[in-house]
Amino acid sequence: MARAAATAVLDRPGVPVPMPWHRAAWMAAAASQVPSILVHGPAGIGERRFALSLAAYWLCEAPPGTDARPCLECPSCKLVEAGNHPDLRVIEPASMAAENDDAEADDEGAEEKGKGKAASQAILIGQLRPLTELAQISSHRGGARVVVIHPADAMNIAASNALLKMLEEPPAGMRFLLVAHRLQRVSATVLSRCMRVALPMPTGAQAVPWLEAQGVEDPATALALAGGAPQVALDGADPVRAALSRAWLRCVTDGSVTALSAARETKDIGAPQVLSWLVQWTHDLARVKAGAGPRYHPRQVPALQRLSAAMTLRAITRLHRTLALRQRWIRHPLNAQLTLEALWLDYFQGIGGR
Repeated sequence: MARAAATAVLDRPGVPVPMPWHRAAWMAAAASQVPSILVHGPAGIGERRFALSLAAYWLCEAPPGTDARPCLECPSCKLVEAGNHPDLRVIEPASMAAENDDAEADDEGAEEKGKGKAASQAILIGQLRPLTELAQISSHRGGARVVVIHPADAMNIAASNALLKMLEEPPAGMRFLLVAHRLQRVSATVLSRCMRVALPMPTGAQAVPWLEAQGVEDPATALALAGGAPQVALDGADPVRAALSRAWLRCVTDGSVTALSAARETKDIGAPQVLSWLVQWTHDLARVKAGAGPRYHPRQVPALQRLSAAMTLRAITRLHRTLALRQRWIRHPLNAQLTLEALWLDYFQGIGGR
């Protein structure tokens, strides 16, 4: 089947295809023959999906067509969809691999879990060492060998240096696809050896219809809560996550809630997500206090107005800054319950000491 025939099934569930707002970036990346490409953009706009789509295209065994897409039907595309293509390596932090069913679980991350330690938030050098063996063997299916690193800004110094050696002299038939959210955290020498492709943030007019087509109820509100990131909005539409979000919202809108009760209510959400939502909430408090509309919570204007009315803009800004600074250590292996209680104590003290 020619690749042009894939257009009819681009949104089939489970098949890695790029988001519609990435068309220009996709064409630039798909047309390139360079061995190393780095795509970058905000998290949650479909950047991982873009990378897997491009990997599938590079590995696709169908004859080239006018449409630069993976055919989705050949044996190679089926293997990519199943997550077990022998010529594809997806390297992610152990913590992220555990969240993605189609990501490979590395041995180092598995060992950490077996020892009861928190899964690493970084990409470690042990995860890149198997690439040396991959470079020395021929392709299983006679095509390219592809390495996806997501996100590249999660590599520690040792891992970054190990990758650099391969990028300087790419093995024949081996291609590298890096995804980064924060370019400033990627080694300058690694950046210099990659073609960069920027992934744009979609407009509401692009993202809302897409979310609606995925079955998301009230897609405009879901997109606002996700800060304009459609993949985050889609993930948040999961019934379990939606219930957790409602529990968190009760904690910030119900005047009878205390720091301890809020920590109990949100223990299943986790401190990093609670903090992220609190930062967004206080951002909206500041906007409403200044006379603007909320960015993340358009349906909570009455609650935001009520809370902000009892505070000065300076107090709201101070609270927002305090919470934002907490993001620097929130993923450290601290006591989860105590961390949650500390976050909620910061919040309630900041809005009036409930």
